[in-house]
Amino acid sequence: AEQTGQQNIINSLELKKFLATRLYTVVKRFFIILPDGTLFMPLKSCYSSMNINSNYQKIILLSLGFFILLMVMAVFHENGILNAYRFEQEQVKIKEENEELRLHNNLLRQNILALKSDPYAIEKIAREKLNLAKPGDQVYRIVSTPSQLPRVK
Repeated sequence: AEQTGQQNIINSLELKKFLATRLYTVVKRFFIILPDGTLFMPLKSCYSSMNINSNYQKIILLSLGFFILLMVMAVFHENGILNAYRFEQEQVKIKEENEELRLHNNLLRQNILALKSDPYAIEKIAREKLNLAKPGDQVYRIVSTPSQLPRVK
């Protein structure tokens, strides 16, 4: 029983050495070990370690490329998301303008009705816009004259 325990310890030590050497060779292959013990992975080694020979990898890359193309088309196409957002903003602006015009039209309708039926409204417009006065009214005109400021010497 003692021999099998010793053999297990030896086998586990050998296994640890084997795994350590395999790990060291993998690290040496893909990384540069700097003098201070840090690992540095050069960019060239990243690309050289990537092998695109299998069909599975080709399918994944083609799918990824197609997906990126679809996303670009969905965003930047003439019927894409950006144009839809722009049209939505334009629609909101036009609706606001329509509401302002609707209010202005209602005000003009009220003025028309007042001019058709209310004599005081007609009199008000005649006084303000046409500068007319009733007989017997006193009219005061305010005339502005250019003021001369004293000169400073």
